[in-house]
Amino acid sequence: MDKHELIKSVSWVIVLFFFISSIFGAVEVFSKYNTHLTINSDNTIEINKSLSLKNVYDVGIVPGQIEFKIGKGTEGSIANIEIIEVMAVDRFGTEIKTQIRQTKDFSVIILDIYYPLLPGFEYNFELYYKLSYKPGGIFFKSLQIPLRESTIPIENGLFTVTLPDNYYFTYIFTEDTKAELDGNSATWIIKDNNPKSIAFEYSYIPLKVGNFKGSYVFWILINLCIIIFLVYEVRREIKRIRIEDKDYEG
Repeated sequence: MDKHELIKSVSWVIVLFFFISSIFGAVEVFSKYNTHLTINSDNTIEINKSLSLKNVYDVGIVPGQIEFKIGKGTEGSIANIEIIEVMAVDRFGTEIKTQIRQTKDFSVIILDIYYPLLPGFEYNFELYYKLSYKPGGIFFKSLQIPLRESTIPIENGLFTVTLPDNYYFTYIFTEDTKAELDGNSATWIIKDNNPKSIAFEYSYIPLKVGNFKGSYVFWILINLCIIIFLVYEVRREIKRIRIEDKDYEG
């Protein structure tokens, strides 16, 4: 038995030993859950995560397999979201074994983290994956994104969304948490698993009015312009007919 298999076997023994205790409460949390989501102009999304997995139990644990669920369907995409690339490394730059499992509604990224953690200790690692999606809308595009892809609780974190160049946020919605805007980037603070998700709309048309979606405002303005134009044309036609009637009577 090689070293890797021995460590894996011992890890499974530890996991099974503490399984009954772990069901009564979390034995591990993400003390840091920082995510940078970049939307590219080629209809791909790149996600970079900087994570710290902390043992909050009173004895040592081995995390084992960590899962991140990516929904195949989301508001704003008219086609399934697919994972086209994934990679994870530990704090030393060593690649972590990854695999992808498909279900009906999710693509699941699975990381093998068989690294013993003493109470209070952390395991730092980076996770990168790339998604393909097909945004709907011509002038305005939107996305709704869950901030928590794992069942492991999140203590603290940051979630940043960066739009393609020359694009602007035209609507942002998050319960209880406001985003900090910086040009074409927006950042949310994650605290104790909140917020659960974010929704935003973006466009190359810089139209943002209060808490209204830019697309709604845009089409309202277009309809108002059409109505004004029609009213003007009708009034002009009525005026022309009246002038013709006067000339005829004269």
